[in-house]
Amino acid sequence: MRKIGVLLLLIAALGLAYYLNAEEQHAADASSQTGSAGEAPARNIDETVKLVTWNLLNFGKSKDDQEMTFIADLLRHYDVVAVQEVNTGPDGAQAVARLDDELDRRGSPWDYVVSDPTTGNGSERYAYLWKSSRVRLLGRAWLEATLADDLDREPYLARFETLQNRHQMLLASLHAVPRAKRPADEVALLDTLHRLYEADHLLILGDFNLSQKHQAWDALKTAGYQPVIVDQKTSLRRRRKDGQHLASEYDNIFYEPAFLQADSSGVIDFTGEFRTLKQARTISDHLPVFMEVRWN
Repeated sequence: MRKIGVLLLLIAALGLAYYLNAEEQHAADASSQTGSAGEAPARNIDETVKLVTWNLLNFGKSKDDQEMTFIADLLRHYDVVAVQEVNTGPDGAQAVARLDDELDRRGSPWDYVVSDPTTGNGSERYAYLWKSSRVRLLGRAWLEATLADDLDREPYLARFETLQNRHQMLLASLHAVPRAKRPADEVALLDTLHRLYEADHLLILGDFNLSQKHQAWDALKTAGYQPVIVDQKTSLRRRRKDGQHLASEYDNIFYEPAFLQADSSGVIDFTGEFRTLKQARTISDHLPVFMEVRWN
């Protein structure tokens, strides 16, 4: 009987050990799914890229230190920034470098590239800035030579890739001619970019001096593109009229919904930070347009 009792105790001990080991394994499995105890799985922030386009009004001939600080604070939470209307002189490139330095001081490393001067009338530079912990530039950015004869300021293109998931997008930044010089004639040619880079996830963005409702966009819309904002004015008046401070629907981002999604989009209306429109216009006479890009 004593042998039977000892045997039963041994069996019970082995069963308890097996049960405890199973519980530990279950807890380990649960921990691997939730991170630390009590936390839900973290959202994969690398699934989207926050993109901004902004005409920064003669960037390089304006913007003191206080204004540069304001711009950096506004852009710090985004991942890629396309800038139009950069001055062609050395002060234009220097202003972009100053902005990059201000962004670096806000906790994440940034990088930038500045275009050569555009080749037609009203020559300007473009720039891209990006958070290097989120995306990288693939190859070199370039001014699109195939459109240089037909557009006063040919588009500036750059291909970016996310570091985590290696999603790619091709950006084409454009500052079209002023309204008096028929920007519709330039916009009507932008479907050329779709034909040239059909294999890319192309986004065409910038200051078009033209509403997204204009028929000049029809060819691009027929190719499958749509604007990220609709019926949204983006340029600033010189003074308020009937209580309104925005003038025209000029800035936008066009993308292909077949391949990309806009998780969020809109304008960043910074004018409320200033007492007058005159003060706000020292930053820019345009609002930034943003899009949170997700790949389908």
